[in-house]
Amino acid sequence: MEETIIRLRPHHALCLRHFVGKGYDEAFVENMTAIHRRLNSGQRQMVQIIMHRDSLCQACPHDVDYACETEEKVQYLDAAVADACNLRSGQWLSWQELCGLIDQCMMPKGQMPAPCQVCEWFDTCDQQHEK
Repeated sequence: MEETIIRLRPHHALCLRHFVGKGYDEAFVENMTAIHRRLNSGQRQMVQIIMHRDSLCQACPHDVDYACETEEKVQYLDAAVADACNLRSGQWLSWQELCGLIDQCMMPKGQMPAPCQVCEWFDTCDQQHEK
């Protein structure tokens, strides 16, 4: 069943901006693809910012007992994006507004943000970003 509300950790906005259909496993890719399609459907889609397990985490193989196996790294990425974009937990904004903030605050020179370099998907996103 598709979740009605899309809740995102701050750093997952960056992930979704560069998503190319790759992921940890088939279930994760299916979930991320569905969310990506919904956010980019052309309809105004509201997103709630949260600082814990979100709509993408639900199908992630690193999500064990409702916690991320790489929680320290994830918290670092969330804090970097939240601080740069002045996002707070519980905040609502449209996907378009969130993308604008990400572009303005995290990628003002059109380059992948430095915090993303700790992510295993950095090269994949960087190649997509260059297109």
